[in-house]
This record gives sequence, C-alpha cells and structure tokens, in this order.
Amino acid sequence: MTTIDSALRRAAPPSPPQMPIVVYASVVANIIIAVVCVLLAISIFNLQEGTADSSTAVQQLLRLGRPVVVFVGLIVLTPALIAVFSSIQLLRRNISGRYAALVLQGLGLVFSVVALIHLWGFFNSFETIVDGIVQNPWLLLGIPIAYALFWLGGRFSKTTSWGSRLETAGILLGMATLIVVLFVANILTFANNILSAYSNPATWIATVLAFVFGFLAWRLLHLGQFFRETQDQLVAWQGWLMLSPNIIGFMIFFAGPLLLSFYLSFTNNTVGRVPDFIGVQNYTDILSLELKWLDDPQAAPQSVMTFGFSPLGEINLGGRVLVIGAKDALFWISLRNTILFCLLLVPLSVLPALGLAMVLNSKLPGVNFFRAVYFLPSVAAVVGTALIWRWLYDPTIGFINYGISQLVNFLNSIGFQLADPQIEWLTGPGVVLLSIVILSAWQVIGFNTVLFLAGLQGISRELYEASSIDGANRWETFLFITLPMLAPTTFFVIITTVITGLQVFNEPYALFPSRPIPENATTSVFYLYREGFFSFNFGYASAIAWVLFALIFLMTLAQFRLQRSNAYEG
Repeated sequence: MTTIDSALRRAAPPSPPQMPIVVYASVVANIIIAVVCVLLAISIFNLQEGTADSSTAVQQLLRLGRPVVVFVGLIVLTPALIAVFSSIQLLRRNISGRYAALVLQGLGLVFSVVALIHLWGFFNSFETIVDGIVQNPWLLLGIPIAYALFWLGGRFSKTTSWGSRLETAGILLGMATLIVVLFVANILTFANNILSAYSNPATWIATVLAFVFGFLAWRLLHLGQFFRETQDQLVAWQGWLMLSPNIIGFMIFFAGPLLLSFYLSFTNNTVGRVPDFIGVQNYTDILSLELKWLDDPQAAPQSVMTFGFSPLGEINLGGRVLVIGAKDALFWISLRNTILFCLLLVPLSVLPALGLAMVLNSKLPGVNFFRAVYFLPSVAAVVGTALIWRWLYDPTIGFINYGISQLVNFLNSIGFQLADPQIEWLTGPGVVLLSIVILSAWQVIGFNTVLFLAGLQGISRELYEASSIDGANRWETFLFITLPMLAPTTFFVIITTVITGLQVFNEPYALFPSRPIPENATTSVFYLYREGFFSFNFGYASAIAWVLFALIFLMTLAQFRLQRSNAYEG
C-alpha cells in the first residue's frame, strides 16, 4: 500500500506554489483604487454649470463645456477598469495582471510623492534654497576641486598610497561642500517646515500611501519567477519603464492639449463663455470660397460678393472679370504668404547649404572652425538675431542699404546710371516677405549644411576614384555621382525645410515689434496666434491649427510619393 501511494504521488502533477501575501495585498489595493476612482468619476459626471465649488480647477473644467467634463470623467474611470482587470488576472496567476498592478502602483507612488512634496512646502522653500546658494556661489568651488582630487587620485599607481589618499580627500571635500552649501541655503528651515507639515493629517495620509505603493511595487517586482516571467518579458517591461517618463509627459503635455484643441475646433469657444458645439462651422468659414463675374469693370469687386465674403483677387478672362472671394480673406492671404515663403526658402537655404557642404568636405585648413561658424545661426535665439537683422534692415542706417548704396555709387562712377533703390525692407509691401525669408534662410543654412556634409561623407571614395579613371571631370562627377548618391539626404533636407517654412512664426513675430504686422508678412501660424491670443477666438484658432496640420501632412505625403521613384536607396 505504501509503495502504491508513493507511486501515485510521483505520478501526480506538482501542486502550484502558494499565492504570496503581496498578491492578495495588491488585489485589496486595486479594489480601493477602483472604488475611489468610481466615486471620483461619478462626482465629475455630476458636475453642472453653476455648481458651488471653491476649487478653481473645477470652475475651469466647467468652462470648457460638458463634453470635456465627460471626457475627464472617463479618464478618471480608466484606472478603475485597469484595477478590476489586474485583480482578476492576479488571482488567475496571469502575468498581465502583475504588469497592470505595477502600472497602478507606480502611478500611485508618483502621485503620492508629488502630493507629499507639495505638503512639505518644497516648492515654496526651493526658491529660498536657490537664493541662499546664489548669494554664496564661491562655496560651490569645492565641488570641482573635489572632483579634480578624485580624478587625480585615480591617475596614481595602485602600488602607492597617494592615490587612495587623494580619492578619500576628494570624497570628504565634496561631502563637506555639500553640507556647508545646504546649511547656507537654510536647509534647517526647510527641515522644520517638513516637521511642521505633519500637523496636517493629509501629510500622514500621503506618506502612508507612498510607503504602501512603494512596498507593493517593490515586492511585485521580485515575483517574476512566481508568474513564470520569461527573459523577453523582463527586458520588455524594463524598456517600457525607461520610456515611461517620456510617455507620461507626452500624454499630459502633448496628447491631452491636442485632443482638447480638436474638440474646441468644433465649438465657438472664447473668453468668458462656455463653448457651444457648432459642428464644422469654423472649418466652413475658413475654407469657404466663391467665384463671381463682374460685368462692369468699373464697379467695385465687393459689390458682387455675397454678404460676409471679401474679394481675394480678380482674373480678367476675355473682357470679363472673375472675382474670387472668401469668408476669411486674411486666412487665404496668410496661406498664400506661407506658400510663397516656402517656395523662396527652399532654394535659398538648400542650394547654398549644398555648396557650403561641398567646400567644408574638402581638406582645407581650419575647416572645423568654419563648420562650427556656419552652424551657429541654427542654434542662435531667434529674438536676439531678429533684433540684429531689424537694425541691418533699417532703410536709413542699416548696413544692407548702405552696402547697396556703395555698390550703386561704384557702378555709377564707372559709367552706369543707376538709381539708389533705398529698399524699405520692413515696410515695403513687395519686400517684407523677402526680408523674413532671408532671415529664416540664414538660420536654416547651417543645419542643412551639416546634413549635406553627413551625406557627402557617406559616399564611398571608390566611386570618385572610378570616375576619375574613366576620365570624368568635376562637373560630371558632381552631376552623375554626388547628386544621385545625395538623393536621400536631399529629400530629407527638402522635407524638413518645407515643414519649417509651413510652421514659420518666430521670424515675423520677432522681426515686426508693432502689432498688427504688415498683411504681406502675416503667415498662417502667426494668423492662428493672432486669432487665438489677440481676438481670443480659441475655437476658430483651433480649427485653423488643424487645417494647417492637414496641409502639412498632405504636402509631406505628396513629397514622399514623388520622391519614392527617384530617391537612391542603395
């Protein structure tokens, strides 16, 4: 009988390991999170206009309209759904439940720590700490000295004791410097603020939550073997953990505002008004055009326009005048300016950049210095450079008009009869857009040069050697080897330059200090800015933003389609 029992025991499958207590604790935490999120979501759904609440955040949320309130409620409800899913999967010993629990506990830890730091008064004390350090900056010299001692100690041979002595001295000096700096920065006052903050029960709650979430997350991290986690799964969640700060920042500061702007583009949102949903009215107002025949050439074009439309231009067709009108004429004018800006920017920033890259790719003395010099405009602040260019563009004392005047005087002295144009760069209707293009091209050339230089250095020297053996001259080498091999780089440079041109805003904003800026200098993004932050038509400005996004997307897609058959991809 004993032999039979032992044989049956050996044949039976092994019993699963006992469920760790931390799994049950995580399930309890998930239930609490789900209940809190459901109650909070219900309270958000029940918010109505005119709700008596002293919270500024609640009032601002209500001003965005009912759809936004519902959306925020659904977002708050999402952790509850994740908590329910995690609890079920944890009890089933499924690893997906562990990952979901880690996400919830990680977010809970982050929110608890942020709340705890706020309750400690860190954000208010931080300014005092920084002021104390700024008032005594010489104390910080101990840090580089300590690092120098530690570095110098590492250079000594291991057979002598001087190396370890210097390293120890560096560590002690660094610690002493840190302690002195903290005392000078009133760290004791901050510590006293922390202790006094615990008279508030909320501080104790935040502290306990931080410890609980941190402990649960830490224990769950060590249960990979219990959930039969593979090496690939381990590497995957560690990678997502490294990406999580970027993902969270993207969701909060980019994806959230992006969705809000998309919603506002279908409303009449403005200052002091709860937005009303108006459908595609903003988009129709932006894109509406009409064509009218003007039978009397002496009549004003506005006379044939429908009410609310303004004339954009006229086309003379065999004695009859076709008038083109738009509901939002300034949008179409700004769009025309933007397209002209791109058409001028591409050749003025791509061709010189290619020429500079060819020169900088050669073995000239001091070539590294010139590479840095040509790239400097790309990293210079637009506002600062615009101030300099505004002075250069001055029609009276600017160097550009002075140089033109000197050239004209020289040509006239050798027999030409030329008039000094005295160009009004920032006020002349025909040149204000060109002045913006020149400034923008000057800034973009350096960046494009670096890209072309990288592409040139990626071309094999064997191709040039083979072409020289075949008797090709420099022009033929450039035309039949360099340009085809640079096709992918050229495509990328043109794409980025066009996108830069379609998004131009900084240059007209900084170059023209007075408002409104000239109509011929108004670009699409600047018009969006004017509608949103001067006229406070946030819904209309959001619609303009999405129209521009569609335009940039379609133009980029078209360039990809056109380039696909021509680009070198070897």
